[in-house]
Amino acid sequence: MVSSLQQWRKPALILAILTVLGVLLTHWFAWPLTWPLGLRLPVDVEVYWQGAREFWLADDLYDIRYDTTFDNLPFTYPPFGALVFTPLWWIHDLFGLLVTERVFALITLLTTYAVAVFLLRLAGVRDRVWEFVAFAALLVSAPVYFTLNIGQINVMLMALTLFDVALPRSTRHSGVLKYVPLGVLTGIAAAIKLTPLVFGLYFLILWVVTKSPRGLFGMIGGFLGASGFAIIFRPSISIQYFTDVLFTAERIGDLHFARNVSIRAVLERLPELGSAASIVWLVAVALVIIAVAVAAYRILRTDLSAHNRLLAVSLVSLVALLCSPVSWYHHWVWLGPLIVALWLTQHRWLALWGAFAVTFGSFHNFLPSENNVELTWPWWMHVLAAHYLIFSAVVTAVFSCGKMPQKTELSH
Repeated sequence: MVSSLQQWRKPALILAILTVLGVLLTHWFAWPLTWPLGLRLPVDVEVYWQGAREFWLADDLYDIRYDTTFDNLPFTYPPFGALVFTPLWWIHDLFGLLVTERVFALITLLTTYAVAVFLLRLAGVRDRVWEFVAFAALLVSAPVYFTLNIGQINVMLMALTLFDVALPRSTRHSGVLKYVPLGVLTGIAAAIKLTPLVFGLYFLILWVVTKSPRGLFGMIGGFLGASGFAIIFRPSISIQYFTDVLFTAERIGDLHFARNVSIRAVLERLPELGSAASIVWLVAVALVIIAVAVAAYRILRTDLSAHNRLLAVSLVSLVALLCSPVSWYHHWVWLGPLIVALWLTQHRWLALWGAFAVTFGSFHNFLPSENNVELTWPWWMHVLAAHYLIFSAVVTAVFSCGKMPQKTELSH
């Protein structure tokens, strides 16, 4: 595999350098330009540092909206998330907003590079040039690109789960993670932002396959430990979040917004469904969970290699992305690892489709989305807006009903 890539090494490196430079130029030197390109609109990092300040200095973390360069936005993360963001508050008070944004962007870039290296190592490739090419490919994918430009934490949370779940056994047992029980990093990620709780399904299936519950227990322990750490400092805020704020999805934005890429969003854009939309959504959620669970079980039962664990956990991530009432376009960073897993398990056409979807096929970013116009879209716009969902449905169907991934000589 490596030798066949050598002839493309130099042109790929040149293209990767130009790609990374282009991304950095639009992010580091351009203030908000024409949306939907959204070149450098780091509103979330502005909410992060303000949320951290409120966590320590006030009791209204979830009761107020925070000023950003785009709009007044709420803080929607668990209390432990606010605690984790505390260094951003310190940096802001010492050096100002611009430096805070730059530091957070640098962390995102370094994490993206680490994920790229990790995925290449799973493919058996150890080459600095191809690592940089993989980094550029991830960076230019729409979910990662917009995660960087709005200052989101998605890539970092994904990295925690990837390193927790898909490390080859030899690497995990010899590195620093040998001291961290399986599941703990995923639990910590879920304490920062609740969506990684979906990986409890992965660990539950792993328990069924291996007869060992340690991954699930590790995740529960990591989540409770991190959440409990926040409770020590601000118990009232923690109680408010887990008894009230958690159940108010509308705080995050309009469900029908074009860049909300979820099943619920598709249904909300069809006003003719009326109250039936909720019933259809619940049925769809149940079907997705069942289909993904069957697919992940079949994959892990076939082979517990690092490739298959990567594929299974990437499929499980689709449960949160598809079933959550709100899955913003930048939440879909898990499509990157899914594409790599599809390629490594010999599902090349699906991998190529996924690569198209996260680049030129991210149609939801370019559809009309002003003044509730989504409610009047023609049928073909609804189809384009659901491209990620259609791709996810096909992939899930293939692994829940079709041929299992092949073992490869590079499996660990």
